[in-house]
Amino acid sequence: MKRNGFVFIETIIAIVVLTGSLLLIYSSFTHLYESEKVRVYYDDAAFIYRTHYLRDKITSLNIMPIIRDLENNEDVYFHVIGMDTKDLFLGYESEGAFVSQMLQDFAVKQMIILKNNKIDNLKKCSASCSLDKECLEFEDCNYLYLTLDEDFINYLKTIYVEDSSAYIFAVSYHPCENSHCQNFYSWVSV
Repeated sequence: MKRNGFVFIETIIAIVVLTGSLLLIYSSFTHLYESEKVRVYYDDAAFIYRTHYLRDKITSLNIMPIIRDLENNEDVYFHVIGMDTKDLFLGYESEGAFVSQMLQDFAVKQMIILKNNKIDNLKKCSASCSLDKECLEFEDCNYLYLTLDEDFINYLKTIYVEDSSAYIFAVSYHPCENSHCQNFYSWVSV
């Protein structure tokens, strides 16, 4: 009898140790999986080149009023460039058609120009921002969550640039027609 009780306690201890080690392995695996997913979809070299080319092309057109608005107005932190932004190409109808075609060819989903020194405010921003007193100083939080994908906002929160006077030009790409396809994200400074 005494021997059976001892085996039972050994079995329970072995199960606890095995469960603990399996939980440790699982948590390590999920962390590695998430970091690999971020590495693949954030700042891929091909999409960085696309973003650089887009920035150069759009800068040569009519982006300077947007930058001046960000510089002159302390209350404006960002400017979302939508795919239907007609005023971006005013006076550049032939170039505008070229850029519109380029945006389709590059599978651009969303673009944003953002002040780098306001990234910290964006990091405090959450989907439940209206309830969060800490992020109330960033008043455009709700607008960002209505305008941009939550994954794109999470990507913007990972950006770090040492030059606080720089502007960030970030782009979200959706390279396939399927809605289940993953978005890719990259940024360059303006």
